[in-house]
Amino acid sequence: MKSQFASGIMPQKTLQQLLAGTLVTFMAMVSVACAGSESGSATDDPATDAAVSADANVAAVDAGTAAPDIGQPDTATAPASAGLVGTTVLADGNPDPHIVEVKLTAGTTSLKVFDDTPALQMYTYNGQFPGPTLHATIGDKVIVHFNNDLPEATTVHWHGLRISDKMDGNPRIQEPVKPGGTFKYEFVVKDAGTYWYHPHMRSNEQVEKGLYGAIVVHEAKIPPVARERLLVMDDIRVNKDGTFPPFLTSHPSQMHGRLGNRLLVNGKEAPIAVKAQVTDIERWRIVNTANARTMHFDVQGEALVRVVGTDGGLLDKPYVLNKPLTVPVGQRYDLEVLYGAAGKVALRSYVPVLGANNKVVYKPFAQLEVDVADKKDAPDSYTSPFPGAKPHKQRFINRKAVATFKAVQSSISPTGLAWLINDKAYWKDKPLWTFDEGDTVEITIKNLAGPEHPFHLHGQFFEIIEPNDQPGLKDTVLVPGMKTVKIRAYMDNPGQWMAHCHILGHAAQGMMSEMVVNPKKAP
Repeated sequence: MKSQFASGIMPQKTLQQLLAGTLVTFMAMVSVACAGSESGSATDDPATDAAVSADANVAAVDAGTAAPDIGQPDTATAPASAGLVGTTVLADGNPDPHIVEVKLTAGTTSLKVFDDTPALQMYTYNGQFPGPTLHATIGDKVIVHFNNDLPEATTVHWHGLRISDKMDGNPRIQEPVKPGGTFKYEFVVKDAGTYWYHPHMRSNEQVEKGLYGAIVVHEAKIPPVARERLLVMDDIRVNKDGTFPPFLTSHPSQMHGRLGNRLLVNGKEAPIAVKAQVTDIERWRIVNTANARTMHFDVQGEALVRVVGTDGGLLDKPYVLNKPLTVPVGQRYDLEVLYGAAGKVALRSYVPVLGANNKVVYKPFAQLEVDVADKKDAPDSYTSPFPGAKPHKQRFINRKAVATFKAVQSSISPTGLAWLINDKAYWKDKPLWTFDEGDTVEITIKNLAGPEHPFHLHGQFFEIIEPNDQPGLKDTVLVPGMKTVKIRAYMDNPGQWMAHCHILGHAAQGMMSEMVVNPKKAP
């Protein structure tokens, strides 16, 4: 199977033989991570909360209440060649084909998200949840006219984009945009891939209330697929009365982050129902925008699935997905999905529920359900549109650094519990590290505590060295509890950059640092 995929050609007969039954078979269990909850109507038992949410999802499926399709391309703003579906796209107001100029407003909006709760009072971009997708092509100049109609200050961070630090949304560099204020973000997108945007002011609350959206930067030559499905994954914690429980008030949430009691896909409660045809090839762009939840996905049904891209764009060696896909907060994955037969295909997420004898087990629940129909005159061969990108040139490591994570009781944190990087919280007075532009740095990250941490570097890409089962360029790496990981970071973007845990509550409790990359000296 792998050799046939590597050649890019798969005879239809062979494909049908491979797809007899369920081709992509995954483990039904994943490692159980301890999870916390907030005070309010929700309990302090994560399994109980997850079970309540999951049971509601199951009931909807059993009742046959299929959700509408996640949408068709906005023909006024999205190029037909992209075939991008899933969210609306920010309207480009500039006639220049190489300039994307958009308007983005953060404000308060009352939205009916769940059938069984009143409308939620949310923070949104352009009145939408999630915010509209910023769509561009590699090399484009992007101009964002931002307005803040929130009752509090905010910024916009363009997660994963290698841009100027002055445009990165770092409130220590950019003056936060006050209520009623404006700011013009202006940058060039250097790398094709799937990214997202969100605030960096009180982000654990502002993101939870709805302030996030996707970014799609297309390759100069777009791989020809039937459609691209943008899947913005989230969980959200709400009370039955439509209010948000308090933030960072319980010990479990301070330790493990704020886990939601509802699972969302593109701002809608899962599962989402869509349609496709046999032999359609789709590109799924998955983004984990949750506050703290590491997500574990599998694909059930007669489909061939390959991982073709990660945080930093397309892989040079795409691979068949044959185990659960773990996506920590902040990470992105691009999947190539080939439908092999009529029937149902589902993207499933594993969540903790209470099983027999009140034991916590992980159970799969559908997030995306694809109704695959027969296609007349289906092609008798398959050519992958993702043969592999140009390999990234690895460089000699000339610097080394270490980061250690732990938690202590401290009055410096608003909760009394501080999360530290190298024995210090917030790192306001000096940078955690100082490097030079062009440095290749081996960073050893040691987690001395039980909770996991998705560690995110602004402005740079890196490769994961240990463990070595996660190929591709990344900007976020999951560091499990009591474990050590190593990355090879390419410090090619000079500036003053954040380096922090993307469990947003941890960042609010001190797990936020900065690093400086000095520009090359003129000869």
